[in-house]
Amino acid sequence: MRAAHPLSPRVPPTLRRLSALAAVVTLALTIGSCTTGKSDDDPVISSLNAQEADAAAPENYRSVKDNGPLSTASGTVVMSTSGKNGLKDTVTGDLTTTVVSRDPSTTRFQWAVSIKPAAADQERIKYTGSAQSAMSENMGRSSTGSAVVSPDGRYLSLFLLPAEQQSGETVADQHTHIIVLDTKTGKTVRDATVSGVVLGQAITNSALAVETAQNYFPAGSGKGTIRVFPITSSGAQESSFSTGQWLIGASGKDLLLAPDVPPYECTLDCAPYTVTRSGTDGHTIATLPGVTAVHPGGWVSQYRDPKAAAGFLHTMHASPDNNAATEDARQKLEMLPKQLVHIDTGQTTDITDMTVDERSVPNGLGLVVYQDVSTGEYSREREPAFWLSAADDGHPHTENLEQFTNN
Repeated sequence: MRAAHPLSPRVPPTLRRLSALAAVVTLALTIGSCTTGKSDDDPVISSLNAQEADAAAPENYRSVKDNGPLSTASGTVVMSTSGKNGLKDTVTGDLTTTVVSRDPSTTRFQWAVSIKPAAADQERIKYTGSAQSAMSENMGRSSTGSAVVSPDGRYLSLFLLPAEQQSGETVADQHTHIIVLDTKTGKTVRDATVSGVVLGQAITNSALAVETAQNYFPAGSGKGTIRVFPITSSGAQESSFSTGQWLIGASGKDLLLAPDVPPYECTLDCAPYTVTRSGTDGHTIATLPGVTAVHPGGWVSQYRDPKAAAGFLHTMHASPDNNAATEDARQKLEMLPKQLVHIDTGQTTDITDMTVDERSVPNGLGLVVYQDVSTGEYSREREPAFWLSAADDGHPHTENLEQFTNN
């Protein structure tokens, strides 16, 4: 005997087919929204007009100091960050950075964007114990810091503050966003995300490179990794390679690595180090011994005779006393010829007894080289000798030097 079923209304076949189709469409929309929608952790980047940019930090907000003005191929970029409360907001996402580009000669407004979470800098991450704390002392470096301009000046890369560290989460578990802006339009051309301890970034004319590790150093147990994100090819996939060296800069085409984090620009008793020129795929192209500084735009300062420089430094450090041998070695080191080397072109420029300044030049990013000139029996004055531009092949310019006098 069959069991009796409760009476239920009959559903016409057409209605059943429509119901099934609706269910499929609903499922497809749900799946689509999960794969294409932005997550809550994604940065929010909004375009601003001139009035909105000027009003981005109301009087009841606290203004936070950012990096100094940055020279690009299209203008001068200034960043300012504001928040409602105190330093406790540095990792909570309550801070917003406003990035404004202006014409360097007229200060005319060109474009502006607001970014949340805010751009990172030394003060905001110094005491947070975040994934970026390892590079807190190097945030201001022009070649690998929190804000880096590509050698051709077309792109600006910014580290953003990481999300607040959760209970049970290690620093290596944290995620960091890095955004790349087109300096002509302010549009975002790349939004990259990395996990782990962030050691630095560098940017070529076509790719962003970010170094991460499992510890606060790349070698050994640090297991350093450099992740490369193309910025000129839409949809191009990222790549990575392992390294035990520090990422210290980039030329227009390649990355620059060194065994240790180099000191800031050295002007006296400079200890030379060896720089490895690496392709963005990780293969070694060349090594450059005797380097004393890495500059934005694809230049390095270098002793022409690295072995002699190393020998003089050894003599100076061999004796703690300032004896005759030490003083003789110091004088010989100061007299050693030095040069600027443009990594991509191989162009070399003598800078013996000169000072190199990283600064804006008439057509964007570049260097100004100064020389001490005697102005009397006991006085000397620093005067510009020439300038170099990242917009060309790296040859010296001597026109319009007066704009760099007393600057």
